[in-house]
Amino acid sequence: MTSNCKLKIFDIEENRLFIRTISLRIIQSLKGMSQISTSDSLFLCGSINKNASCFLIYLILNSVNIETKILVNSAYPHYKPILFLVKNDILVVIGGKSQVLCEKYSISLKQWRDMPILPEERYQGNVILNDHNSHLYLFGGTTNGIYNDSILVLNLRSVGGWEKIFVKENGHLLKRCKFIIFSFGNEGNLNKENENNIYIFGGKMKERENCDFILEYDYENNMINKKDINLKEIPYFDISTVADINKNKIVFTDSNENIYVIEKNNFRISVINSEDT
Repeated sequence: MTSNCKLKIFDIEENRLFIRTISLRIIQSLKGMSQISTSDSLFLCGSINKNASCFLIYLILNSVNIETKILVNSAYPHYKPILFLVKNDILVVIGGKSQVLCEKYSISLKQWRDMPILPEERYQGNVILNDHNSHLYLFGGTTNGIYNDSILVLNLRSVGGWEKIFVKENGHLLKRCKFIIFSFGNEGNLNKENENNIYIFGGKMKERENCDFILEYDYENNMINKKDINLKEIPYFDISTVADINKNKIVFTDSNENIYVIEKNNFRISVINSEDT
């Protein structure tokens, strides 16, 4: 079966938007796949159902054409897994619907390797690596339909498994799905106060349809602060499309194809609506 995927490539410096349609030949459909992007490439990873093996597709994007590569499949099923890319070479694939198995794929070695399993399902959560490149932090998601308020942490420099931690104050605000997670890091960041912080933006909660605030998580002190935002439409994200622009701005696209630009030094948020592009 042939499935069409619309891809948006936004050049923030020259204010240009490219919309391309590509055809990917997959056994049945792409509905169980998750997506993660870098500056010049896109990964699609997932299973067509909760029992099928996991496909891995690599798209190389440029202004001339789009090159598609079908990489090595995983033996495990991952229906809409959580994805994270480490140093543009290691693709981390976490869980999925009714799945606790985790794996990583080396793009250079073309090999899959097992990772520690999750203590529980974390469907439609999200994960990020801290600025020390030492720990993975997994936030949100649901376990058998119940929203989670704990954080799962994996130390990449040890042989242990995922550790579950709780935040004493405002921990209930972590209960959300379909959100974007990012950090400003140290490089190009003039505001040293937020260099140890992880930010959670948008998403959906059980208690309320949308999340009209940003969570600021200090992983050094295990503390959460709430930052209210003033946006007409609170976004949610079915795919992970965060892009770091010149180390000064972070750009991402929500499920309605709106483009959000966050400036690192003053936390100013700009929105480019899909109808404007």
